Amino acid sequence: MPAIRKALANHEDAVLRWLPLAFRVAAVLLLPWIIDLALNVRGHFGSRNLSNSWVWLDLIESAALLALASLVRRRHRATSPIASATAVLLAMDAFFDLWSAHRGSAFRTAEIFAYVAELPSAALLALLSWYSLPWAAALHPARPA
Repeated sequence: MPAIRKALANHEDAVLRWLPLAFRVAAVLLLPWIIDLALNVRGHFGSRNLSNSWVWLDLIESAALLALASLVRRRHRATSPIASATAVLLAMDAFFDLWSAHRGSAFRTAEIFAYVAELPSAALLALLSWYSLPWAAALHPARPA
């Protein structure tokens, strides 16, 4: 792992410039999907049913990506836990999308989103969570024994 950290450290400034932008773009790209989902849920949006949970899950993912954009830009100590939680949300979203999709085009769409967007993003966020751990530790240096 030290080799990975060293390789990333060599490009840290460039990565930390484009990563917040990528998170903001991803959050904004989720909005049309969220709107379409909200307009096409079974029942009525706002009523209590399982279909509404997908809308809220995607809204939470979008908000988490926007929060991460701000945290990464500032190298904030909360980056690691928020990146970790967002990775779990994306992986969970992919899992339930695949298991709840009906056969045919709905399943193919779920596969494309899972394998092209959600799971790779979750892996990137898990890597960010690991990489950003020292940002929190730097605020609390070890005391001499």
